[in-house]
Amino acid sequence: MPSVALVTGASSGLGEALAPLLATAGWRVYGMSRRAVTLEGVVALPADITDAEAVQRAVQQLLRAEGRLDAVLHCAGVGGAGAVESMPQERAEVVMRTNFWGSWNVCQATLGPLRESPRGRLLLVSSIAGHMGIPFRSVYCASKAAVIALSDSLRLEVRGSALQVSCVSPGDIATNSIATQYRQPAAELDPLYRARYQRADDAMAGNVAQGMSADYVAGRMLRILERDTLTPHYVIGPPVQKASTLARRLLPARAWEWVLSRYYS
Repeated sequence: MPSVALVTGASSGLGEALAPLLATAGWRVYGMSRRAVTLEGVVALPADITDAEAVQRAVQQLLRAEGRLDAVLHCAGVGGAGAVESMPQERAEVVMRTNFWGSWNVCQATLGPLRESPRGRLLLVSSIAGHMGIPFRSVYCASKAAVIALSDSLRLEVRGSALQVSCVSPGDIATNSIATQYRQPAAELDPLYRARYQRADDAMAGNVAQGMSADYVAGRMLRILERDTLTPHYVIGPPVQKASTLARRLLPARAWEWVLSRYYS
């Protein structure tokens, strides 16, 4: 019997690249997204990850069909940009509800069957942005930092079982995420922020446009999944982005803020 994997966010970006790649590697793959996907070798499993009951129903549907669940690769997420002072709260709540509470919902629905697998794997996708505060991306950074903390806690909680939990933090991936996410119009910001916000937003869009391909990151995640022993964290990205997570920990706080402010100036 092939191992069974659930990939969230299968309708676009990383999830869309990863789900069929797992299928070609011999996995029985279910792709979860708000709309049904049509991907080679992937069984569509429609559900909105922000709806806990919908996620539970979808996972139960998978279990009735397969009788097991061996891996979850949680790729679903959403971005957002704006100043803390003026970003509409309902927009910020969408980011947190999707990135953190969506991760929570997926974990609650799948941890039980994953622990029953002799080789259970749970990969939660955070972001390099979850390791630091980026100007005008505060709620996104906070939501991804929460995913890292969730992963850290889970690893301690599932000790004594065969389940291994890890957090994957990619850098910029060249997808349509910038075009589809909420980005507060610069005109809505106080003049104190306006010019810096526009420069930071332009820089972010440029970084994403020149980012890694989703196929590349998917390939790296497949290799992680196939390892016998997972480490707590994996950072995927070009050297400068990978180094930033180390610099954040090693540099004095003021020095790090100076580096980051220069990068986004």
